[in-house]
Amino acid sequence: MEEYQYKNELKNNNREQANKIKKLEESVNSDEENKKLKQNNLKLKKKISDLEKELKEKYEINAELINRKDEIARLEKELQNVKNENEKYKLNEIKLKKYINNYEQIKNKLREKENIINEYKNECLNIQKIKENEIININNKLEERQNYINKLENINREKENELKKLKKLQEEYQNLEGLLNKSNEENKKIKKINLKNKKKLEEQYKINEKLNSIINELENGKNENKDIINEIKKNSENEASQMKKEYDSKIQKYKNEINKLKKKIIEKEKENNNNEQIYDKKRKELDEKEKIIKQKENEINKKISFLEDKENLIEKEKKEIDIKKRELEKLKKEIEENKSINKKKIFERNPLEKYKVPPLVGLTNIGATCFMNSTLQCLSQTKELAKYFLNIKNENRIINNNIAIVNKNDLQLSPIFLELIKKLWDPKGKIFPPHNFMNVVEKMNPLFKKGQAGDSKDFIIFILEQLHKELKKPVNNYSENKLILNQYDKDNAFTYFFNDFRKDCSIISDIFFGFTETTNECLYCKNNYNSKGYNNPICYNYGLFNCLIFPLEEVKNMKNNQIQNNNIQINNNIVSIYDCFFYNQKSEVFSGDNRNYCNICKQLWDSIYTSKIFSSPINLILILNRGKGNVFDVKLDFYETIDITQFVLQKDKPQIMYNLYGVITHIGESGPNAHFVASCKSPIDNKWYRFNDAMINPITNFQKEVIKFGTPYILFYNKI
Repeated sequence: MEEYQYKNELKNNNREQANKIKKLEESVNSDEENKKLKQNNLKLKKKISDLEKELKEKYEINAELINRKDEIARLEKELQNVKNENEKYKLNEIKLKKYINNYEQIKNKLREKENIINEYKNECLNIQKIKENEIININNKLEERQNYINKLENINREKENELKKLKKLQEEYQNLEGLLNKSNEENKKIKKINLKNKKKLEEQYKINEKLNSIINELENGKNENKDIINEIKKNSENEASQMKKEYDSKIQKYKNEINKLKKKIIEKEKENNNNEQIYDKKRKELDEKEKIIKQKENEINKKISFLEDKENLIEKEKKEIDIKKRELEKLKKEIEENKSINKKKIFERNPLEKYKVPPLVGLTNIGATCFMNSTLQCLSQTKELAKYFLNIKNENRIINNNIAIVNKNDLQLSPIFLELIKKLWDPKGKIFPPHNFMNVVEKMNPLFKKGQAGDSKDFIIFILEQLHKELKKPVNNYSENKLILNQYDKDNAFTYFFNDFRKDCSIISDIFFGFTETTNECLYCKNNYNSKGYNNPICYNYGLFNCLIFPLEEVKNMKNNQIQNNNIQINNNIVSIYDCFFYNQKSEVFSGDNRNYCNICKQLWDSIYTSKIFSSPINLILILNRGKGNVFDVKLDFYETIDITQFVLQKDKPQIMYNLYGVITHIGESGPNAHFVASCKSPIDNKWYRFNDAMINPITNFQKEVIKFGTPYILFYNKI
């Protein structure tokens, strides 16, 4: 508005100057006044030169206005950049909302997964309760603490993720502050430009004041000229006529110049009007942009306040997290302490877990003791037996029991066997001769003497029976069998047998003992028992076995007879391990001198006798009896994994399968020249090794070095 007033004043001054020039031209018509006009013209020239200088200054002002236009254009560009940055900020806001929504979705998914994991853990716990009743109390406490720690760790992870996201928000907030600072700097620049404009306007006001003073001087000069003209009229009318001609040409020149100046002034006025309009438009746009910027500043301030509130919440959560971290550290310390205690308990419960590499210790042959060395190595690699004898509690119990027995001057095999197992499982153990063990065995059983060839079959049966006698466990809450035995009632016969079996349990019976079911069916009562009023003419008997003995010659004959009955004439010396199980459950007819007394018909009658596996043990030992003189003509096909589901009556699993972990192989001829070698799979690394007395070598080819090596004599299987 101040510039607009200044321009109007310039227009008025120009008009007044034009009127003055016209009056001066009219006054020049008199001759008398010509002399004085010369002087006045000189003065006017000076004033015109001054005016030209002033016009140049105005041109410079117009140039400055043009520069201002450029600055305004630059400011507009900067405003556009601010708009673009604001749009980016809006897009970032939208992205943040999306991230928050995604974060909430991820949270929900994590909760669902945690629920699934908790359900799975609960199922696992239920399974462990069924299988490991003795370990439940300890494991429950550990699992509860671990679940609590896992939850705390998950909470910490979620909080850390939230902190990361809030840090991102803080970074964006800092970026926004940078943008605000930029906009503030730009506002400061605009204010500086406005101050400059105000200064220039003040300078223009000063120039206008100068022009007004010049106009006043011109008006004063006019009054002076009137007096001079009157004097000239009186003194020199003739001179004026002569001078008039001379100055007419000059006046025309001045008129032309003045007209040119008028045109320039009009053009400049038009330009100034256009510049004023443009300036007004831009000023209005700037005002609107300032309003928008203020609105955005308000929005940003709101967001800043929101972020500050979030920062306060974050600080509170940080404090809570610090408290929880301290609690976690305490819990971790407690858990580490418990872990150290539990490790001891675990090592007590399962001493094999501390082994990373299997300790392979050989036994020297002290005089035809290869049968004993091979058997002891297979028993040593039986996982459950090694766990029992390496357990400190069991060791103390065996030693204390031995002290009580020694006082009674009675021999014990279990402490010597314990000493031998500890040496075989010593990580730093070396080859040693089993003199102490052999001395005790020799005193307890005359079949086994130093320097005399023994049989692994007789030795393993003796070892298992003797250890079972010595390691019987005391039974809590045992009451004597009050049942009345009825062998013609299957359930009654089994419960009667099982109640008697429970009072004589040991680690050997737990690992190696299975149950057999034998039935004796009277052929007379089979057809006539309904008339006698009996429901069942079958007599049931139950017994124990620690190994199954398969006579291969008889198995071969049974197989060949079956083949011949099918009109196939083949005499095959190869027998499968499954042929042995079929032979084990075959039925026999007792007749003639072998007839049995029947409690139903109260007389001797022919009967059918069958024996089957009622319940299979954890570790199944199969002895391949080759007849008199250990004839080795019959060959056996055996496998690393066997399925005996069809041969077992009582099934604890839908499929009863076993894995091979030990083989005693016969090499050479029968008699004193026979040699026994053990091939065992270590429970530590599940790799096969050959134990040939003091020599121990790894087995690389299972088929060649185990299945097809020598003549298999005793097979050791572990239930899957």
